[in-house]
Amino acid sequence: MIKSNERKRISLHRGLWEGLGGEQFEGTVEPFMVTLEAGTSSGRFPMAHSGHEFVFCLRGELAYEVGETTYSLESGDSLLFSAAQEHKWHNPGKKVTNALIILCGFHDGESPSKYHMASTKGEEDKK
Repeated sequence: MIKSNERKRISLHRGLWEGLGGEQFEGTVEPFMVTLEAGTSSGRFPMAHSGHEFVFCLRGELAYEVGETTYSLESGDSLLFSAAQEHKWHNPGKKVTNALIILCGFHDGESPSKYHMASTKGEEDKK
């Protein structure tokens, strides 16, 4: 169990990554929450990793490009896909977005959440 005030928090460029216990769990699941200012993106280049990715948009708007398809998520929408497909995301709205992301089924020893927090860029890298 992790209390809200004990979460690991990492400031991103124009956002925040919050661990939800995966960083302390000995298994192949990494849940985390991201807070993204308007225009924030995962960067110019797509990422891919083993396992599956579940995204639940809590607030705001989130555009997720998976392969050749772009999914537009709004509050309450979810997306599940094979994370081996190239993917990237951005907040296309004018308000802050919050999303719950759960990575699971990845290879032992891999930490795919690092891809999601390593390259968060601003508007200039959105596409």
